[in-house]
Amino acid sequence: MTPYTDEHDQLRASVRGLVRTDRSRARENTGHDVTLWRRMCDELGVAGLAIPEVQGGAGFGVVELAVVAEEVGRANLPSPFLTTAVAGLALAAAGEDVGAIARGERLATVSFSPDGRHVPDGDVADVLVLVDVTGASVEVVELGGVPRTALTTMDLTRGQAHLDLRGAPRREIDVPAHRVAALAATLLACEQIGGAERVLETSTAYASQRVQFGRPVGSFQAVKHLLADMLVDLELARSAQQHAVALAADTGTSAPVLDAASRTARAACSRAFTRISSDGIRVHGGIGYTWEHDAHLYFRRARASAVLFTPGDDADRLAAYAGLAS
Repeated sequence: MTPYTDEHDQLRASVRGLVRTDRSRARENTGHDVTLWRRMCDELGVAGLAIPEVQGGAGFGVVELAVVAEEVGRANLPSPFLTTAVAGLALAAAGEDVGAIARGERLATVSFSPDGRHVPDGDVADVLVLVDVTGASVEVVELGGVPRTALTTMDLTRGQAHLDLRGAPRREIDVPAHRVAALAATLLACEQIGGAERVLETSTAYASQRVQFGRPVGSFQAVKHLLADMLVDLELARSAQQHAVALAADTGTSAPVLDAASRTARAACSRAFTRISSDGIRVHGGIGYTWEHDAHLYFRRARASAVLFTPGDDADRLAAYAGLAS
């Protein structure tokens, strides 16, 4: 059963209307559209959406974050929303001062790698939430003065950086590491679903418009089968994603149940997005392989997202499941 209501559909429409933007910035490898992020924060309050009102946020919850994450993924948006949402909620739960984060004035990010390598949005973040799932600890690192090196990665729409955390002051906060990990996995799955859905929509539209041999290419059986497989992949993954959202929104969900649901969702959505973005290029034919078309941006996002927030062996196992292993 979907966790979304009519009010969530209204939020979705507002976000979608705002983020319809030229993604030329993505092709320039910026990874962060500062102007659009400012508008998202000022007009929709996305940075503080789930932060309690007493701490300067809007006081909504995980379901609202999921809606925005889907739309960010659908637009393949160069935005720090995902990392700021996860880190901001963790900091708020620990009673930290998150007013500036809720207003979008400070950017927070989250990493599950203790050595500070490949930190998403680490090139622009002001504060880092460092999660050690194995040791069940969560630490905060202020990034002012921390040496960082922006990395060139496959995903041109999400910046990453290597942070030199040696000597950086850290403090532990009292937040369940498993809930932070589950929230990150669940919202990432939402973002992947949004991207996969958009790829399927554009592929279906193209197949109905592109004519070869006097017929739309979508009328050929091979293309029909490909689009049907893409739809099945999407809907199966969506079921796992929505189940995880519903459980993450319920604060009474036990740690083992939440962990299993979020892991299942991110594995299913990683696999679906990877396959759908690849098949979308095939449906588009020659133009799908060009730099000017958006297809490669979704493919890049899918490949990179499949191993995001997964340290060590977990990343290797997920990459193999998603079909990324060499």
